[in-house]
Amino acid sequence: MAVYRQIQVSFWQDPFVISLTPEEKYFYLYLMTNSKTTQCGIYELPKRIVEFETGYHRETVDKLLERFVQYGKVLYNDHTQEIMLVNWLKYNSIKSPKVRMCVEKELQSIKNTEYLYRFGRLCKDYGYPIPTLSIDLGEEEEEEEEKEEEKEEEETGRFSAATTDESIMGTYTKVFGGLNMNGLISEFVINLKKKNYDESFITELMLETGESSSQPNLKLMQAIADRWIKEGIYSRRQSKEQKERRVSHAESQRRFEKGIQPGGNSAESEFAFLDR
Repeated sequence: MAVYRQIQVSFWQDPFVISLTPEEKYFYLYLMTNSKTTQCGIYELPKRIVEFETGYHRETVDKLLERFVQYGKVLYNDHTQEIMLVNWLKYNSIKSPKVRMCVEKELQSIKNTEYLYRFGRLCKDYGYPIPTLSIDLGEEEEEEEEKEEEKEEEETGRFSAATTDESIMGTYTKVFGGLNMNGLISEFVINLKKKNYDESFITELMLETGESSSQPNLKLMQAIADRWIKEGIYSRRQSKEQKERRVSHAESQRRFEKGIQPGGNSAESEFAFLDR
């Protein structure tokens, strides 16, 4: 296993990362660079190890893991104590034969078969060779998935434009596709309306969710809704302005800590040490 992990410099300008709190940024970096990470992005991570390496108490570890699961960035299985970084393959190619051999070996030790199947599907999406183990599992999973889809169609068939407003259903179709709304999301929408959140808020919420996920993602939508409600945000424009204010505040704080005056330079040149 490599003794280092690469982080692209664009990480700090990613819209999602910019919206995170300092604590969340630290934890996200930890998940990508800790001592248990692997080349495939799936690895065993007992919570006691997280506590030891980060210095956080178990309650904080649980809170942060659940938060990133809701953001749609990781999957965590308490039974196998395994974590999957959802976007790992997007930024870490496995086209190299040496890397592929390493990944094949790592996959042999993964206990959670759902992660293996997801890994195979992601390889297909990104144009990478699909590991043999994922192909074998894929055939079994496809049969189960077909049964689940049939069951979901029966459950979601009653959630359509008839039970949701036309503009909301139209936005859902535009963002996620399909003429019938996912049953759980439909219930979530109905609950929002019961709490007197109007069509505008709900459609903006769907559009914001669609910017991070092309598939209906209830946990991500709930996480965004919770943040918006907590911060008094009702539209993507307000959300963008809030993020810009955070960035501006962080920059002002950085300049203050370095002693840089607005429109000027710090009292001592950053290259002053060359004269010493």
